[in-house]
Order: sequence, then structure tokens, then C-alpha cells
Amino acid sequence: MNRVDAVLRDPVFPRLKTAVIETTGLAYYADKDQALAERVSRRLAERSVTGLAGYLAILNSEGPAGPEYQALINELTVGETFFFRYAEQFEALCAVAIPECLRRNRDSRILRIWSAGCSIGPEAYTLEILLKRHFAEQLRDWQVTIIGTDINATFIDAARRGVYGNWAVRGLAPAVLEECFDRRGDQLAVKPKFREWTTFSVFNLVEGALPNYPRGLGALDVVLCRNVMIYFDEATRGRLLEGLHAALAPNGWLVVGHAETGPQVNALFTPVPVPGATLYRKPLPGCAPAPALPTPAAAPEPPAAEPAPRPAARAAKPPAARRATPADPLPAPVPAPPPPRSPEPRPTDLMSEGDRAAALEACLALAERNRLDPAVHFRLGLLEEELGVGDPVVAFKKALYLDSGFALADYHLALAYWRRGKLGPAQRHFRNARAAVAERDGTDLVAEGGGLTVAELRSMIDLWFSGEEA
Repeated sequence: MNRVDAVLRDPVFPRLKTAVIETTGLAYYADKDQALAERVSRRLAERSVTGLAGYLAILNSEGPAGPEYQALINELTVGETFFFRYAEQFEALCAVAIPECLRRNRDSRILRIWSAGCSIGPEAYTLEILLKRHFAEQLRDWQVTIIGTDINATFIDAARRGVYGNWAVRGLAPAVLEECFDRRGDQLAVKPKFREWTTFSVFNLVEGALPNYPRGLGALDVVLCRNVMIYFDEATRGRLLEGLHAALAPNGWLVVGHAETGPQVNALFTPVPVPGATLYRKPLPGCAPAPALPTPAAAPEPPAAEPAPRPAARAAKPPAARRATPADPLPAPVPAPPPPRSPEPRPTDLMSEGDRAAALEACLALAERNRLDPAVHFRLGLLEEELGVGDPVVAFKKALYLDSGFALADYHLALAYWRRGKLGPAQRHFRNARAAVAERDGTDLVAEGGGLTVAELRSMIDLWFSGEEA
């Protein structure tokens, strides 16, 4: 009997599994005994421990902050990330959220940002690079703090070093590499200029109370918590979202991953659609969620709800020498120009707080008119999952019936099944999603992925399988 089988058959294994999931929040190991046993067996071999009873005693005696728990967490978590990942979200921060923070905090001249689940650090350093390259003059003499936290102490040590291989900086323009990094052999180090505002520390999002002012995790202007909550169960996600809401300043901004939207987020935050992404904003105390901000003027596509008046329809300015008298007839009202035809609605385009019902109605009508368009049914499924209404499983299945190679539809159908406790169908559709992109180049963009690449989707899918399956 090999080591993994011995771990699986050990009567203490269920207790160990429960303790690990409760401590880390990594609920995706709930149905992955093989994967968990593989990682635990590596730690048993490293510690020369033969049985799980002794190993569990070590974990319990040291606690989550102890060296062995941290070593096990290193086995359980994945640190692959890169600079400016999901660039459209950073563009949205640059176009909308950061300028609003600068206006709101112009008296205090304080800006506080948290990268929650920062892994080995690129996200946090990306924020400092973005701020210093685009807002250097506005932030002169400001107190700027960027905090990166992760449960994995080894990742935090790597983040503090700030030295990366070429994979972590892939896609960056040569000018950005030259400006922001120093070459050290075959690696690149973040230049000191772009490390002045950023600090890192170990923090457990599941067990750590929020806000946590001694750790600097309170009165925050922006929080990025991306691709973290998809690995938590529903209850843990709800508690974390409430904590993030409490840690944000009024009108503060939350950025989550593409697969982490849903009714829990919308119950606490106002969705703010911008080109290519959706940000979430904390409403002011005692107020209903604020309406979404209009798309900034610099964006390439202004919102259809606010069309500019046609030049020919402007009313002529009355001559200065003549005053209107009561006998003068009222000028005829200038008819409003007809609104331009909208493109097919997407959930991120329609989901302002006041338009949820309209968004759903529009997507349902669009799906009825375009019954043979898999993308339309996929978008409807996303919206139904986000609102917690309808049956997104049916919508995702329709998309796959029309396009059996629709990888992201398989992936979201798998997530929908997993969130409903249907683990068998979830695993099947994760496998289907992986097979759909198996032969594709890793740099290709995934259909309907909002900039997601094939390589990133593969990494996301592989987290749901044991080492043998992957």
C-alpha cells in the first residue's frame, strides 16, 4: 500500500480534513480526498511521521501560525500569478476608482489599498506601478499605503523579495520593464522606487476578523480580492464579503474575480459597470446602494443611456437685445434625439443597482430572439447566477448544446453545480472545460472571458483536480 492510500485509509483522515478546511477555508478540498492525501503524505514524509494522529497533534499544538501548518498550506495553495493580470480591471481602477478616491480624500491626502490573497506579490506591486506611472503628480505629498496579505508565509517571503522570472512579467511592454524592473541574471527585481508604498504580511482571510486596524486593514479605499472566494464555500464567502464591506471606507471600492460575482456581492455593494470590467462600490451609511457611475469620458464607448445631443437639434440662442414678453408664444420643445441602438446586452453592461429587473428582462428577451446563439444563453446564465434567480444551469446547458466546445460555459456550469453540492456533475464539466482547451495555444483568449487566456483557464481548472487527474 503506497503512502497516499495509507493516508486515505487512516481513520484520522476525516478529522484532519475537517480541521484543514475549517482553518484555511479551502472548501474545494471537500470532495478531493485524493489530492489532499497526496499533499499530506508529502508532509508526513518530510516530518518522518507515520500516522495521522501524530501529525494532527503537531498541527493542533502549533496552531495555524505554526511552521508545520504553514508548510502544509504551502502544499495546498497555488502561487502562479503575474503583473497586470486582468488588465481591464486595472484600467477600470485607473479610469474610475482611483480618480474618485483622490477627489474624496483631497483633504486628508491619504490613500489606502489592500491586495487580499496577494500570492507572491505581483498584484500589490502592479498597484504601486500604476499609481506612480499615472497619478504621480496628484499623489505628491500624499500618504499612500498598499498592503498585500496571504495565508501562505512562503508566498509572503517571495513577495517581500520582489524578484520574479520572465513568466510573471509576460506581456509587459519593454518600456515598462525598463522603467520598473532591474535585471538580475535571468530574473527581474522590482525597482526600489516602486516598492516604497507596499508592505506584505501573513493574514488568514477565514479566521482574521475585519476590520483589523492594528494590521492596517480598515478605512480602506480599495480592496482587491480576486480569485480567492471561488475556493470557499457559500457561508465562508458570505462572512468574508461582510468583513471586506466593514473594512472599506464609505464609497470604497471592491474588485473581485470574474467568477466571484453573485447575489452575496450585490446585496452589499453597488455594481459599477465600466468598459471591460465591473467594480463594486460600498454605499454610504444609511443609504440605498448608489447608482452606478457613468462610464468616464475617456472610455472608448460612452453609455447609451446618456447620448450627446445632436448639433442640429440645439436651440438657437435668443438675440441679446430682445426680451421675451408674456405675449410671446412659448418656443416649441426640441425633440430628444432617439437613443442609438444598443449592442446585445451583457450582464456587466446592464447590472446597475436600479436596473436588475430590466437587465434580466432584456437578457431573457434577447435569448428568445436569438435562440441559436450560445453566447446569449451563456450571458443569461451569468446574470441569473449573479442575481440568484431563474435557473442558470439550464442557460449554461443551452449554450453547450449549441456549442459543445464552449469552454467557459462548461466551467461556469461546473461552478454552478459545485455551489449546489452536486459534485459529480461539477467534476464532469470541469473535465469537459479542460478538454475543450487542451489543444489550444495558452496565449489565446477564451471566448466570452473578458480577456481571460487559455493558460489562465487551464490553471483555474487544474485546481479542481488531484495531481493524477491533472
